[in-house]
Amino acid sequence: MATPIEKGAPMALSWNDLICTPDKEAIDALAESWRWRIGDAFTPLLFTALGDMFYEADEGGIFWLNTGTAEIERVAESVPGFNNLLREEIAEDWLLPPLVEALIEAGKIRADGECYTYVTLPVFAEGEYTVENLNPVPAREHFELTGSVLQQLQDVPDGTNVKIDITH
Repeated sequence: MATPIEKGAPMALSWNDLICTPDKEAIDALAESWRWRIGDAFTPLLFTALGDMFYEADEGGIFWLNTGTAEIERVAESVPGFNNLLREEIAEDWLLPPLVEALIEAGKIRADGECYTYVTLPVFAEGEYTVENLNPVPAREHFELTGSVLQQLQDVPDGTNVKIDITH
């Protein structure tokens, strides 16, 4: 059973708890694994602890790539506008501080270059944003796995039963 995220005495999360800093290899893996969804013309701006990316498209605008669902949302017109939004309440929806706090409290601590990835992707009904469904992994592994699986599922109708076999 999933552990609900309870609001208790807040721990002091740092900005680094909420973001991921992938290395060049991981960013290159994201560019390759997610090309089918975001194309080639983008500049990464911010990676979240949950492995999502905010990027500036060469044609303009700031976008959020949700690597758990393959959804893309335009969130701002410019970098300064995006930076302003990061100081507002909407950033709670993007960075999920209560979930990150619960993960840390559960001992699921990320090392440098790691982000959290899903046991079951949120694109599936069983894929929840819970402590039990997330684990720290190297960002490169997260980007490759989520991009590959979600690309294979892009044309599968909602509600279809699928079996996924993942081999290394």
